[in-house]
Amino acid sequence: MELDDPSEKIAWLHPPELDGWEYLIAYRSRRLWTVYHETYTLCAGPNLWGQSWRYRGRTYIRPGPGMMLMEPGELHRTLAVPNGAEFKVVQIPPTAVAGAAAELGVTGVVHLARADTDDPKLTAAVWRLGELAEQGSASRLEVQALQAAVLHRMLMHAERPPGAEKADDAGATRRARDYLYDRRCDAVTLDELAAVAGVGRFQLLRAFQKRYGVPPHAFQIQLRIERARTMLQGGTPPAVVSAETGFYDQSHFGLHFRRIVGVTPSRYAHGYPGVPSTSQATLR
Repeated sequence: MELDDPSEKIAWLHPPELDGWEYLIAYRSRRLWTVYHETYTLCAGPNLWGQSWRYRGRTYIRPGPGMMLMEPGELHRTLAVPNGAEFKVVQIPPTAVAGAAAELGVTGVVHLARADTDDPKLTAAVWRLGELAEQGSASRLEVQALQAAVLHRMLMHAERPPGAEKADDAGATRRARDYLYDRRCDAVTLDELAAVAGVGRFQLLRAFQKRYGVPPHAFQIQLRIERARTMLQGGTPPAVVSAETGFYDQSHFGLHFRRIVGVTPSRYAHGYPGVPSTSQATLR
């Protein structure tokens, strides 16, 4: 393939707020990559069928959608791409993996037990991370929660996977919930929330999801929308509501508002009759 093939689209994304994680997004790529890795590198794609690569002295062929997993100190070489591939790659600093491993009780250097997997949860999480990196409008809390999910699932494929997680801590989830309520319009990080809850990030995410049915960032969005409804009812213009409730921009606000409430902020503000009238108290 010519390096300037106009059918191929490639983007490297490395925004500083993502703590050193780097993303490679590729569309319609037939490139035969040869790459030495200094990071833990996860590649997810819906159409990797038939793609083959050489890694650790073996040749691998993907039988369908799934993941390629590579670790620091290794080189991989793509041998064949039967169809133009679409994939999203996340490159994770070894320090991030070591920190997550220690939190989950995995000691020593993390070595991945295999070079590919059909793990649907890991594949979906890596793909979603790539989407968020492309969009650039996600909250830091949402990105960090998804990064934690990727680390957790990846470590399940380590040679020494983590043991069972601790049981749900009602006090921890309550402290996290109350903090999100008090800071519903602020940019909250996962590390900040875990510190307030008094537990590790992974235990908090698992416990919070179990207790409330959604991860912390989704819960915070619900709180913001409830606050937005109150402001709209009082006559505050949607543009002002968007800015004061912590959304990335008015488009981002409108997207979430319509998804949760069912109508646009402007239509709601003009008295759309089908809108329910639950109060903020239902989230407490």
